[in-house]
Amino acid sequence: MKGEDKKLVRFFEGSDKRFIIPLYQRNYDWEIKHCRHLFADLVKLHEDKRRSHFFGSIVTSRANDVNDDYLVIDGQQRITTISLLLIAMVNAAKAGDLAYDDERKIAMIYRTYIVDEYQDDERKVKLKPIKNDMKAFDALIYEPEKHVRESNVTRNYEFFYNELKSCTLKLEELFESIKKLVVIDIRLEREDDAQLIFESLNSTGLDLSEADKIRNFLLMSMTNEEQEHCYEKYWNRIEIYTGYDPTMFVRDYLTIYTKAIANIDNLYFDFKSFVERTGISREEVMSDMTEYARYWNIFTSQKSDDEKLNTKFRQINTIESTVGMAFYMAFLKYANDNGFTSNEVFEVFDLIEAYWARRIICNYPTNAMNKAFATMHHDVLRLRREQEAKGIEPSQYSEVLKYVLLKRQGTGALPSDAEVSEEFKKRQIYRIPQSYRNFLFERMENCDNAEGKWENIVPRIKDGSYTIEHIMPQTLTATWRQHLGEDAERIHEEYLHTFANLTLTGYNSSYSNRPFEEKKKGYDYKGKHIYGFDESHFSLSNYIKTVDQWTEKELIERQAILLNRFMWLWPMPSTEFKPVEKDTDHVAFDDEDTILTGRKITAFTYKNEHVKVTSWKEMLVAVCQLLYKDSPSSMRVLCNADIWVHSKPDEDYSLFAEGCYVFTSCGTPTKISILRYLFKNLNLLPTDLDFELIPIADAAVNETTTVSGNSSDIIDD
Repeated sequence: MKGEDKKLVRFFEGSDKRFIIPLYQRNYDWEIKHCRHLFADLVKLHEDKRRSHFFGSIVTSRANDVNDDYLVIDGQQRITTISLLLIAMVNAAKAGDLAYDDERKIAMIYRTYIVDEYQDDERKVKLKPIKNDMKAFDALIYEPEKHVRESNVTRNYEFFYNELKSCTLKLEELFESIKKLVVIDIRLEREDDAQLIFESLNSTGLDLSEADKIRNFLLMSMTNEEQEHCYEKYWNRIEIYTGYDPTMFVRDYLTIYTKAIANIDNLYFDFKSFVERTGISREEVMSDMTEYARYWNIFTSQKSDDEKLNTKFRQINTIESTVGMAFYMAFLKYANDNGFTSNEVFEVFDLIEAYWARRIICNYPTNAMNKAFATMHHDVLRLRREQEAKGIEPSQYSEVLKYVLLKRQGTGALPSDAEVSEEFKKRQIYRIPQSYRNFLFERMENCDNAEGKWENIVPRIKDGSYTIEHIMPQTLTATWRQHLGEDAERIHEEYLHTFANLTLTGYNSSYSNRPFEEKKKGYDYKGKHIYGFDESHFSLSNYIKTVDQWTEKELIERQAILLNRFMWLWPMPSTEFKPVEKDTDHVAFDDEDTILTGRKITAFTYKNEHVKVTSWKEMLVAVCQLLYKDSPSSMRVLCNADIWVHSKPDEDYSLFAEGCYVFTSCGTPTKISILRYLFKNLNLLPTDLDFELIPIADAAVNETTTVSGNSSDIIDD
């Protein structure tokens, strides 16, 4: 690697010399504020007569041995921006919008810094942006009157052009300022690892998104021809499917295989580790990602072939949460690969909607659903495979899913009818996140209306055409206090923001805290008749039309009506599915809902190695031995850190390698915690380990104790 300070214009100069933005780079995305800052710096350079101005570093490598084509590893944003400014200067001068002293200067800038007329290729432009930018870039040079709209390239060019029209500097003066820009020109040699240099340059994560870095990782090791092929066939389609923001998709794609939620800030390294560990080729990974991205798009854009299913997708998308995306993608792909009917797919998403609605009304934490959705598809497939292994026709997917949802405990559970009935009465609906509120009101208003009124409600709630009205107002007037009686304060506090006291209206700003009779029958306001609840077309107001007062009695009656509607929309599922009887249970190491304490372990599998054991203690020691075998240096470093594993003997520790000991005088939950510590620090996938246990029915198990609960940490080996 060679680096030197160099004037930016010197970097551009030279015949038969082009700069290629590799396809693994992101699109051009400098914003107007960046261009404005650059232009102000150039004007200031002219005014204060400084000799130079540092403009950052540019890292390139030779594209081939034939000519002086260079791949831009880092610095494409600066190179593209200066090129746009030079094009704007040439075009503005030719059009008479920028003053100049010597017409030859226009031609010199054009032929030296914008195009290379001696190139053999049909395209003679010095800079080759990636495909999505190149069309807009070339149009500015050859057909400036035919701008490609909706392009950052065009937007920033137009900014520069407008600045030039109002600028007092002449073309020559502005070019002299550009000549003062200095860069560190870093040229990579053949032996340099471009990927490692790229990682180092972007280690802060400030410039590139995690998806940008993942794209670079996948494409950078390929030849130019392979990059062209894979970018066009796979990555460009992934970006289109995900609205050109694929970071969250990549996280959810990774979750499908690891059954763990990656931290966004560490997504690139988790993804890189996953690909390198699996040994799958970069093209195979991108091909697989493209297929899943297609299902991401089908769900988020409601583009299935079945309109009833699209409606269900729209309803779930109203929640505006992506925690279930890994499951949605995995299931849709599985359903397509196995020929599921639209009705079968609908039943599954109807269950998922009920899971959401019941948890929202009961105020269960959303973050607990991350783990549930990450493992849900895997859990269903495991139970169906166990049926197949016994020669039993696998149960319908939705029936197995019901069992999986009903089996969940703790914060990931599906709330029961009793919980829903209790929480429905006191849930502060008006104060929940707006997306949740929109979801509940749309569904409670329309139910499963065959006429599909969804489009008329959620968008209108969002734009303010429809609002949520408190029937009993947020501020009690003397009339309302008299109306509610001596318990007015208690009634107001208890019911104000609950479903019982809320409905939809198009006249919220006018209703204010008016008496109930006026809200119901309507009134005149500033010479205009305001319709009341009696004229409302919303089904949520139907009960209100039947009463003449609004007291606790009416609130309780309406509460019961709406609760019945909720239960009808999202009933508690039931299923006759039962798992097959097994000699042993196969339990994933990362399944936090599985009962482990008090259960007998018979074997474990780490990666592809199956090991029989007689106790949890024996399992922990054996796993440590395998981890040491794979990563002896890393395990010794952890032993020296003296957390759970140690370098000195003790009566509470067990030897697993020479000079390496693990704490084993503890209960099962602590042993699992030790494994989690080791897997995390060794950057291992929890999915690489699972246990074989004697089934619960055959073991003396305390059913209230789980590995994730507050169990007593008795030694059960």
